[in-house]
Amino acid sequence: MKRRHTLLPPSLNGLKVFESAARHLSFTLAAEELNVTQSAVSRQIRQLEEHIGFSLFIRHHRALELTKEGKEIAQVLTRQYSELNRVLKQLKMKESSTLRVKVAMSFAVRWLIPRLHSFKARYPDLDIVLSSSLAHSSEEMNLDEDDYDIAIFNVQKTPNSQHSYHFIRKEYLAPVYSGLLTHSDTPLTVKEMLRYPRLHPTSDQSDWKIWLARNHLKNAVNHAGITFNTLDMALTSCLAGQGVAITDLMLVVNELQQGFLKLPQSAVIVANSDWEYYYQTHAMQTSAENDAVTNFINWLVSEQEKEKTVLFSMAEQYGWQVLTD
Repeated sequence: MKRRHTLLPPSLNGLKVFESAARHLSFTLAAEELNVTQSAVSRQIRQLEEHIGFSLFIRHHRALELTKEGKEIAQVLTRQYSELNRVLKQLKMKESSTLRVKVAMSFAVRWLIPRLHSFKARYPDLDIVLSSSLAHSSEEMNLDEDDYDIAIFNVQKTPNSQHSYHFIRKEYLAPVYSGLLTHSDTPLTVKEMLRYPRLHPTSDQSDWKIWLARNHLKNAVNHAGITFNTLDMALTSCLAGQGVAITDLMLVVNELQQGFLKLPQSAVIVANSDWEYYYQTHAMQTSAENDAVTNFINWLVSEQEKEKTVLFSMAEQYGWQVLTD
């Protein structure tokens, strides 16, 4: 029998190692990705180069550069591995119907998880895999990976991405506090509220700075407060009566309706902070995945619109001003 593919190395593992090293232009990062040592990566590349008879990398003192031949082989391998991964994914989808949702942590905890049962009730046979991230931007959430079907994130500007992304809504920022803080049913004035400790979901305290600036209160300095690294922690502290937090009100509509959280009298809701929510779908999806993603997006957008209507109705009822310009 005539042998085929005679120029390929006896073990294809060297090609896998090379593809990773070429993508990262780093033996160290390739070793981390493949869970092997850097010396093992270097050895595999050297053996591959010896087998094919030419160099794949130009090795500088502290950097790697692909040779012309290395670039050509790397492009072929990346393209073929992506195609193989897509086929394997399609075959796995035939065995089960799964929707993988990647979402920013605060949005997952404060909004999505408490409402996910209503989507699941519509599609009881759909297996949902939910993963969260402390990151916000599409780059930080590693959306070039293939571990999701739809991702939901918020950023300060329209994200740059090779994938499909779509605007969901703006944030609606305003200060909130719990009755446990004041032990009174009478709403605080803005001036009274500013005397209480401020709760910050980020170390740069940007939410408070944005809201104060839009309300011409930039000089209302108050250094007494607590800083957290997630909005969910700041809101948990707020609900416990430990201070006042700035939040996207769409994440706490239920708490506002039930009276667990309050806004100060004549509060200004900032809707022009440049923070916006987007969803992004993965580029390689099967038809079954597309159906599940479409259903999820329709449900998500519908639920967001319902709660936006509720929020604006409450704003009218309590005299809150929505600042959009």
